[in-house]
Amino acid sequence: MAEDVPGTARQLRIYGDFNCPWSYLAERRARLLAGHGVVMDWRAVEHDPRRPRRPGDTRFACLREEMDRVERSLLPGELYPYSLAGFVPYTAAALSGYAEAYSAGVADQAHSRLFEAFWVHGLDIGSPRLVRTLLVDAILSGRSDSDCLRDWGYAVDVTGGPVTTTAWRLARRWRKEWRDTGKEVVPVLYVDEHGPVFGEDAIARLGDELVARDLDPGTEPPRPAKPARVLDPPDHSWVSQYGYREMRRFQALHAAPLLGR
Repeated sequence: MAEDVPGTARQLRIYGDFNCPWSYLAERRARLLAGHGVVMDWRAVEHDPRRPRRPGDTRFACLREEMDRVERSLLPGELYPYSLAGFVPYTAAALSGYAEAYSAGVADQAHSRLFEAFWVHGLDIGSPRLVRTLLVDAILSGRSDSDCLRDWGYAVDVTGGPVTTTAWRLARRWRKEWRDTGKEVVPVLYVDEHGPVFGEDAIARLGDELVARDLDPGTEPPRPAKPARVLDPPDHSWVSQYGYREMRRFQALHAAPLLGR
């Protein structure tokens, strides 16, 4: 096994939760590394799915206290934009939508949108309707085999679960892999064949990668380019039956040659 030397990583595999501040920092650092040739494989888990039996959720108070530790772990000049929204969402719906995006080949677009939706904009990523709205463009640009996703971008059902069996199995596999590490904490990091590294140690390891590569942590991580959505135009019989959404597009496509466009 090769020696684990910061600055030589080729691939990162990370397990994290969208409502975890350490996972958010890990995602930002990993995305910055991904912009310089490191392959990132982000796998989502819900690390604390338990609902309180009694009224009064103390999770936000715990989060607010934890943010001081997160900020102390930042590298000099490192960007970490956030605005606490007064609650901590449960992330089953976000996990389901992300699993659909992952299986559709657009994971890079999805994880940054979900993190920023909560941490920057204070949106409730526990809402299935919101998650569908956040991910619809990414899903439509992907390559899902499901008509529901490919044609409508509908990535989460009304209960917050995944639409396809493929995504359901993927989320179940991620959870098993994460639990098999022996520590149910996030993030969990694998660097190439090395790991696992847990929690704050994982954050420090990613920081070492940035420093060893002389990357400026004050740089905003790059965003992946949105893939073009290429669809064959619907045929006339389909438009005649279902064309309330496609009629104008069909007419424009077929009128253009007649108008010399």
